[in-house]
Amino acid sequence: MRKFVWLFLAAGVLFSLVGLGQQSLAYYLTGNIKETTGTVATDKGTQRTSFFGTVGFKVVPSEKGLLFTVIDLNLVSKGVTTGRGETGMLSLNLIDDEPTWYDPKTGHASSDLSLVLHYELIDRVKGFQQVRGQAEGDVFAPFTEAMKGKLSARFQEGLKVAERGSTSVELELTFELSRSVIGVVRKVEFVARVVIDWTRLFSPAQYLKIQPVFIGSGPTAATATGSAFPELMKRATELWNRCGSVRCIKFVVNEPIYINKPAYRVLETEAEATNLRAEVNVADAVEVFVVDRMNFACSWGGGACFSSGTASAKIVTCDQQLTVPAPCPCTWCPATCPPCPPCQTGAVNYYHLAHELGHALNLDHPGQPYGLAAVTTGSNMEPSGFCCDNPNIQSAKNCRNASNPLLYWGVGLCVGTPNIMD
Repeated sequence: MRKFVWLFLAAGVLFSLVGLGQQSLAYYLTGNIKETTGTVATDKGTQRTSFFGTVGFKVVPSEKGLLFTVIDLNLVSKGVTTGRGETGMLSLNLIDDEPTWYDPKTGHASSDLSLVLHYELIDRVKGFQQVRGQAEGDVFAPFTEAMKGKLSARFQEGLKVAERGSTSVELELTFELSRSVIGVVRKVEFVARVVIDWTRLFSPAQYLKIQPVFIGSGPTAATATGSAFPELMKRATELWNRCGSVRCIKFVVNEPIYINKPAYRVLETEAEATNLRAEVNVADAVEVFVVDRMNFACSWGGGACFSSGTASAKIVTCDQQLTVPAPCPCTWCPATCPPCPPCQTGAVNYYHLAHELGHALNLDHPGQPYGLAAVTTGSNMEPSGFCCDNPNIQSAKNCRNASNPLLYWGVGLCVGTPNIMD
């Protein structure tokens, strides 16, 4: 199970499998790390770079004092220079919740942590983990490395739990490479003072920024792409709002960026899609590129997500999701997924973007281990195909296991409930 093993009811009632009474004692300290300078040691020496991210602790009062657990740690940087070139976007995120030693007399806490390390240079050198089969080949999962090290946190002396309000914490992080793919990033060190917020009765929401990218000279251009995006985003927002009784996940959509290069309106090859993805890089958002059509879209199920689950995640899709007269045969899902609800067949793919955003949130297809997080059979993460819409089904497991280093803490309310409470 990934780092979000705690569950909240959106109405403010906490629950868990071990009982309402025990879980109701839990408090949470969560905050966003503003851009702060740290150092990254590479094969070309140590360099300074700025990081932003998030941190979160679960705090449980007990007879022995406050029991701390690190439940969230993300760090994102625009990258550094290595002997094999620029890393591009670099991200670190927590693998599992970890118990934390805490001294109430000094306010000092520390924990040994393991983090997933990813940077775009790995994708350029190694490519992606992709399994072609009968299902849509829309997952281009990255190879990742890992780091191990220590988080040290210094809270105020005599810290008291609270249902609301803020406090501050000084973080000191030191991590070294523990699992290598290309091995050019060796060590990360970071110190920052962070304002963090107490919550108990209401879960803090987590937000993911979405950056739409359309082809055309601007929003008034008659030939500009992106006509399908508002409806696809509406459906994605509605489906992910159903996580509310488990975990509040919300999307923030930036104003579209327009690329005035008509050749990208129709993509003929996957290489053209690769070139398109390189046109826009927004550090704190998942880019969603929308073209008019892709003449190889059948093999992707209409679109695809690259570098799934990382700060480098990007989605390529097309307006044909809502306008097609069935350009691809819809045969896979009903024929080979009998336990699953039949895919909706026809000329629209309403829940395609909801599915691809699931990949951006590190979720796999059922039974297809790309190294991403496990999902529920029969849910929206079930692969389908172009003109064979992904199921309009959300699950509690999908909500719990979703992760991306770009998720940040905010105030919000989700009131939905997953269709499958697993």
